[in-house]
Amino acid sequence: MLAILFRIFVSRFYVQNAGTFLFIILLAFGFLSTREHEALILAILGSPFLLALVLLLWGLYTLNVSAFNRQVLTEPEHLFLQTFWLMPNPVRGAMWLVIHTAQLLPMIAYATWIVIRGVQHKAFGPVLAIGFALLVFVCVSAWSTDFRLRNPGPDTRQLPRLNVRLPYELFFPAYWLRHEPLSFVLTKAFSGLLLAGVCRLFPTDDYDQRLLLIGLLLAGLGHSQVGGQLSAFERQYLLLLPNLPLAWWQRLSRYAFTYGLIWLPELLILLRNCPDAIRPDYVVWLWLTGWGWLLLMHSLANGRDILPERWLTGIVASFIIGLLLIMYGLPVGAWLTLGWLGAVGNWHYEFRRRGQETPAS
Repeated sequence: MLAILFRIFVSRFYVQNAGTFLFIILLAFGFLSTREHEALILAILGSPFLLALVLLLWGLYTLNVSAFNRQVLTEPEHLFLQTFWLMPNPVRGAMWLVIHTAQLLPMIAYATWIVIRGVQHKAFGPVLAIGFALLVFVCVSAWSTDFRLRNPGPDTRQLPRLNVRLPYELFFPAYWLRHEPLSFVLTKAFSGLLLAGVCRLFPTDDYDQRLLLIGLLLAGLGHSQVGGQLSAFERQYLLLLPNLPLAWWQRLSRYAFTYGLIWLPELLILLRNCPDAIRPDYVVWLWLTGWGWLLLMHSLANGRDILPERWLTGIVASFIIGLLLIMYGLPVGAWLTLGWLGAVGNWHYEFRRRGQETPAS
């Protein structure tokens, strides 16, 4: 049973947030040296404000884990998990603790590093606070998931309902913001902060435009899970969509509008933080490139049941290949062309292959 829970909750959680974790790893170990990490840890141990800020960030991460698990339990394909609550309470509780410990492992690992340094510097107060906070986070998140398992009622803690008639292209963005707000906020926050940080970092040294392309690559990979979320949303709520009399280009244009809306905040961030040495039209080309690659990732994920491990492997491979091409000087124009032509070509090929193309009405 534990292996099944790991596959449903742990593997899927890390795959769905692969872009975010990739960004954190690169930020933590690509831009910060070991000495800077040590200085940051000492600052956390010596400042109650920084310690409270770190605990707040960890609390938000724990809240995201709990929200993800509660959402998984409500999905129709996982209703068989309702029989899990028939197991003895100690056994079920122990399994939930193992699952949540695995999901919180990145946070626990970094906290362990801080605790070791705190013990070495005899900062026992912060060490006890961190240890107590970790215990609370793991236990409360496990209890929250178990509570939803035993009480599978609708979640009433949602954003206020707006009686506005939305066009089809806005269905998923509205659903994402309303029913999965933590996923939306984390995805857009990491993407926006990354692009803003890269733009601010650009004038500080002898960087060229490849730095902006690397930031764009990471921001795009941070949205890698959106295509799967959109496809899952359509399979659950828009079952008639595949049977509508729409040509392939009509369907693709609607998805392009949806992803353009999702990607719009990044344009505002790039224009607001555009370095003086970079022309504004280059920033617009960057944004258009990211838009095309989001559409390409959607066309690759749409209608496919891709194993989480395989999807994660593809994301990591894409980052490595993309980074090598950027470092070898592939210009933004080539990235723009590859993204949009790849999206259009793959979408048309898959549509014809599945025999779904019908004349436009």
